Amino acid sequence: MGVKAAGAIGGEQIARLALSPARIEARVRRQEYPLLTPPIIHDLIHWTLGLDHAHAHWWIDLVTVVVLVVAPAWTAWLAARSGLRWAAARRDRVRKGRAVPSSAASTGAAGRPGSRETGAVPLEAYVVRATSRLQVRLVLLSVLTLPAAWLLLEIPKHIINHALADDAGDGHPKMAFLGLHLGRVELLFALCASYLAVLTLSGLAKYAVNRVRGRVNERLVRRLRLAIVRRARGERSAERRATLAAVAVQEVEPIGYFGGSLVVVPLVQGGTLVTSIVFLLLQNAALALAALIMLPVQLTILPRLQGRLNAKVRQRVHATRELGALLTAPVVARPAGGEACEPSGLGRQMRQARGLERVRIEINDLKGRLKGLYNYTANLTPFFFFSIGGYLVVQGRLSLGALVAALAAYKEIAPAMRELFDFAQDWSDARARFEEVTKALGPAGQEQRATERPVRDQTVRAA
Repeated sequence: MGVKAAGAIGGEQIARLALSPARIEARVRRQEYPLLTPPIIHDLIHWTLGLDHAHAHWWIDLVTVVVLVVAPAWTAWLAARSGLRWAAARRDRVRKGRAVPSSAASTGAAGRPGSRETGAVPLEAYVVRATSRLQVRLVLLSVLTLPAAWLLLEIPKHIINHALADDAGDGHPKMAFLGLHLGRVELLFALCASYLAVLTLSGLAKYAVNRVRGRVNERLVRRLRLAIVRRARGERSAERRATLAAVAVQEVEPIGYFGGSLVVVPLVQGGTLVTSIVFLLLQNAALALAALIMLPVQLTILPRLQGRLNAKVRQRVHATRELGALLTAPVVARPAGGEACEPSGLGRQMRQARGLERVRIEINDLKGRLKGLYNYTANLTPFFFFSIGGYLVVQGRLSLGALVAALAAYKEIAPAMRELFDFAQDWSDARARFEEVTKALGPAGQEQRATERPVRDQTVRAA
């Protein structure tokens, strides 16, 4: 039946379309058994997977629409929206910077609010300015890990396809190792030794990165604490000194520890992510898209929870400062013939402690929700990954070694994406803390005016 229908199409039309017999039969069967899937989807399947499946494989249509159409379009829309929002925010910052009165920019020497040198300094600029040499060293060491990440994916593929598999049946692999034609056993040990050498070099490079990263962290913490010490020495108010003490102890370390991640995490983890995706694209385009199937869902849900978490972090910072101020406030003397004032102060302290506990519980709940949603969406990806990859192996469109290497690449993609999401969370938290620290280092009463215009003190930037 399929042959007769194919003959009805006509030889000239077949030559014009340059279709294989399998594609001709598939199109004829789709004409006899019409589906809801548009023909362009079947053409997309042929272009990406190289498959001309029968009409009964409806699940291939569904997976293809989700993986190759919905997810990429959704991701592109999210990326475009984020780019437009970033550009709008940048224009707003530039406009606000130009709107600063010129008199405020020339009120005095450096160190006073409004001077030319005390403009608002972002966290990223402060980190780079304070640790520029170490950041350059981190960049160089991080770049060294990227070729190793590629080789750690490529070598296992050759081990399975050439050293372990014997397609010809003569015991001689069809691969030369560094120009040498080796036997299967010799090639196996050579590839395994190469894998071990690359793994060792990658581990040493990451160890060096972590050492330099620790120095960056501690240098930033020291500079911020010295800035707080300088500010506290000029304060006469016990309440202000208590606030600065809480800032120095609790809010500085997360900022400093983020400073070491500012360059390393995007380079190492982002580079690993890009390397793995490019490797998957070279194996099969559908596998690469399947590995990122849940990315638009994560980019839609997780940032909203992150925004709520950032607001709670700021609330926790203020609650901690208020509790510290209550604990260090001087005790009012008991008036003659009156009741003691300590119970009233103790009641305020207890209420503040309960409020702080409530805020911290809400923060833990939001963090747990973020982690749970990420783990669930990340673990949904293998469903699409195994479905497409396994089907291609069964159909003979993908080698077993390529599938194993693709699975190894996905094992690198998931942790890299997790590190990048954690980096975004730490970045938001550090920016919120840095904003609060600069407000605390400003003149007295600046925290009450923070909602109008945050002013950063010269001491933070010049430390």
